[in-house]
Amino acid sequence: MRAERVGIVDCHFHVIAAADRFPMLAGRSYTPAPASLEAWQATLAPLGVTHGVVVQPSVYGIDNRVLLAALKRGGGRLVGVAAVDAAVSDAELDGLAEAGVRGVRMAHFEAGDPRAMGGFVPLAAFDALEPRLAERGMHLQLFTDSRLLPALAARLMRSRVPVVIDHMGRTPARLGAGHEGMRALLRLLREGPVWVKLSGAANLSDAAPGYDDVRPIHEALLSAAPGRLVWGSDWPHTRPAGERPPTATLWQLFQDWTPPPLRDRIGSGNAMAFYRFQITGAPA
Repeated sequence: MRAERVGIVDCHFHVIAAADRFPMLAGRSYTPAPASLEAWQATLAPLGVTHGVVVQPSVYGIDNRVLLAALKRGGGRLVGVAAVDAAVSDAELDGLAEAGVRGVRMAHFEAGDPRAMGGFVPLAAFDALEPRLAERGMHLQLFTDSRLLPALAARLMRSRVPVVIDHMGRTPARLGAGHEGMRALLRLLREGPVWVKLSGAANLSDAAPGYDDVRPIHEALLSAAPGRLVWGSDWPHTRPAGERPPTATLWQLFQDWTPPPLRDRIGSGNAMAFYRFQITGAPA
């Protein structure tokens, strides 16, 4: 039997079904076009991606059916990050874990941010869910702005489960890598149970199409804790406004900005271990 080939792990992408099959939330903050698992594979496989982490988009709220359908079709090469609220039953959590869900996604916004009403589960649910996630080996994935992290740092530092911060903390690149929020993120990365996704550069940048203003943030994260970083494409780039970045360009930026010794570690090794992918087969 041949060993399963392991290439790059795309640690952040979404699957969007046709609206007539799986309706989206009425109060969603944006309406993405359909984005199938097959289209993700066709886009990412030529870049060397063999495994992936399907992330629940906010447009589905806590209805994880599209996510679970993708995992079922993933052939063991996909795991997921779902969305649940504090009222979720133990049976549902167990079912998600058995299906390959490794974490749950929540968000923390400033008061008045319209995205807070757009389908994200608020971080306030974490206190009740934390022990139940720990029992099942699940982590918290947090969508927030790094400028809010100083107020959250103490809570995240004592988390009983790993905390994965989306999209480099969504730090606006124009603020650079030295502002208070970024310093809090780097400290959490070095000293706390925190991981960071190197993803979403296009959403941070004011310098498309090269996104050079994001590079100092990328490099600061590399310097802090390369063993707690993973890469994600953020495909299909469901931005409420602006042009979609080419996925191949984002992957090339990761390679250009990351020293060769760290590329495989961040692009594959860290993710395979953290997300507990099961490799089948033995060397030929």
